[in-house]
Amino acid sequence: MLRSRNDLLHWGGLAVLFALALAVPFVFGSLSILGSMTVFLLLLSWSISWRQGEQKEEHDRRDRSSWVFWGMAGIIAILIPLLAGTPFFLSVMVAFFIYLSWNVMWGLVLGTAGLQSFATVAVAGIAAYAGAYVSVGLGTAAAAGTSCGGKLFGMPVFEWWVAIPVATVVGAIVGFLISLPAIRLRGIYFALLTIGLVELARSYAGQDKCNLGGAQGLYGVSSFIPSDLAGSLLGYQYAYAAAAGLALISLIIYWRVNYGRLGLLLRTARESEPVAEVLGIDIVRTRLWIFLISSAVLGASGGFYAAYYNSISPNFFSFSTVLLLFAMIMIGGVNSPRGILIGTMLLTFVDKRFVDVDPPEARYIFIGLLLLLVTLIASDGLVSLPDQLRRRRATPAGRGTDPTGDPPEEAAAIAQETRMPPGSRPQS
Repeated sequence: MLRSRNDLLHWGGLAVLFALALAVPFVFGSLSILGSMTVFLLLLSWSISWRQGEQKEEHDRRDRSSWVFWGMAGIIAILIPLLAGTPFFLSVMVAFFIYLSWNVMWGLVLGTAGLQSFATVAVAGIAAYAGAYVSVGLGTAAAAGTSCGGKLFGMPVFEWWVAIPVATVVGAIVGFLISLPAIRLRGIYFALLTIGLVELARSYAGQDKCNLGGAQGLYGVSSFIPSDLAGSLLGYQYAYAAAAGLALISLIIYWRVNYGRLGLLLRTARESEPVAEVLGIDIVRTRLWIFLISSAVLGASGGFYAAYYNSISPNFFSFSTVLLLFAMIMIGGVNSPRGILIGTMLLTFVDKRFVDVDPPEARYIFIGLLLLLVTLIASDGLVSLPDQLRRRRATPAGRGTDPTGDPPEEAAAIAQETRMPPGSRPQS
């Protein structure tokens, strides 16, 4: 009975907090609801993790109460456009969903596979350029005063529903090419290679005026929003629904891969490659698959980006974008889809809330300080705090020692000696 009463108080308190979070935009403006919902989802995630740890009902990394968290996230996604459905806020939410689709795929590579790849922006950007290229004419080059020939291979102009699949295929091809060096390179060397790829893509896109429009990029990309609704509230609602669908597909793919057989193989190879080889795991093949899957989704989201904004420019490959996305997944928790969602929500709010500060780059200083603070107090992002606190509480004062006071090695030796038959123990 006491347990039921505690459960009632617990969920009742969260319901009151949720109601207060819903009231925030009516007092502080529409953008504030993104921050309030971030706080609510973080507290909900902490409460679920803490209660599960106390009840000891979970023995693996999968969360049986995840449906509570994701159900509330879905309700929030439905209520947000109703409570704060201004064009500006809906545009912010579209950007959030695009970031989320990128981050969950990066989480597969960086977290599940343990590969230090920073090529997320490069893959999405190259695919976005490919989708934009096949859906625009030569107006960009002509406007730039550049005398160029026809389009490459005489390629015709396609609508967005062809351009996005093209971007998906290009993303998968780029992912395949990136996976080849991953066979030989490890750690910081592979990270430097992928960072160099981002800079290479930015430099080439800024120099190619004939095909990619140079510094001004490609504009006039075919959009999935009807032309008569462009800039209207209904048009932003169309974009919001489409972006939410993109994020949902990305999350489903993440769950299928991370909690499936491929995710198990990748985590085994991440922890110990020799053990994975002994178990018969084809490390090269599994990493190839993770790059192909994640890069195809990144390509689709890159094509979606170009179709939504009707343009793409070299600024897409800005290193500040790479750092922003990296901070999102590290602050939330790279090994948890809940952490990736919360980190993306938090830094999207911070980025858009302080975009008007002078100078604009000052907000990145705050984001950097926040990342430093979180990495100092949490080993695996904000969502890991309950588990981390529980481990510290369970660890005796003499950390790393046996409760008897003996170091781990001596305690193990003593335990082994006590189990030896009489007459076989070493004589002192």
